[in-house]
Amino acid sequence: MQRARTEQAKDKRRNTLLHAALNEFFDKGFTAARMEDIAKQAHVSKGTLYLYFANKQDVFRALIEEIAVPTINLTSQEVLATKTGEQALQFLLQSIAHIVRNTPLPKLVKVIIADGKAFPELVIYYREQVLNRMFSLLETIITKAVEAKEWQCSDIPMTARLIIAPVIFSVVWRMVFESSDEQQNMLDLDALFALHTKHLLVILKVNWETKNDKS
Repeated sequence: MQRARTEQAKDKRRNTLLHAALNEFFDKGFTAARMEDIAKQAHVSKGTLYLYFANKQDVFRALIEEIAVPTINLTSQEVLATKTGEQALQFLLQSIAHIVRNTPLPKLVKVIIADGKAFPELVIYYREQVLNRMFSLLETIITKAVEAKEWQCSDIPMTARLIIAPVIFSVVWRMVFESSDEQQNMLDLDALFALHTKHLLVILKVNWETKNDKS
């Protein structure tokens, strides 16, 4: 393969390497995957791979930065542009359904779940860059809705985690239990998150109304 000389060519080569790396990590696990296998899948020499990444940890950190971080950044901007807690929650969970079904992010999460003990520092990095920021986003949504007297919530941090819980389930189901040739086992993500949103809104709104009724 010819050497990438322009910045555009280098970016394209880097993306090819990351795509190959994600497939290797997903198929073999982080521990078993080797740099030479990543290079082979990308159809480049191992030396070429080392021009872009120092080691497997460096590759995985780049995957977090290229796949997960931009997704959370864009989603956060769009969610915070909504006007109410209900709109924010609906938009967020609809976006997550799309992310789980149509992006490589679930593969990344599956690698972390399956082999995270082999690279704890990268698990921490993912938690800081993605999970903690998602929890912060949700806590902001809930806080604003409570201050606007739209919702009532006695434990905002725990509620944020409760909102995210089905997301982990959906990722595990898609990556582990779902098969593309078995339609009956495919999870209807839109229906799942629509129902989750409906239940959450009932609880949040009813609690506030109940509190007002008692006062």
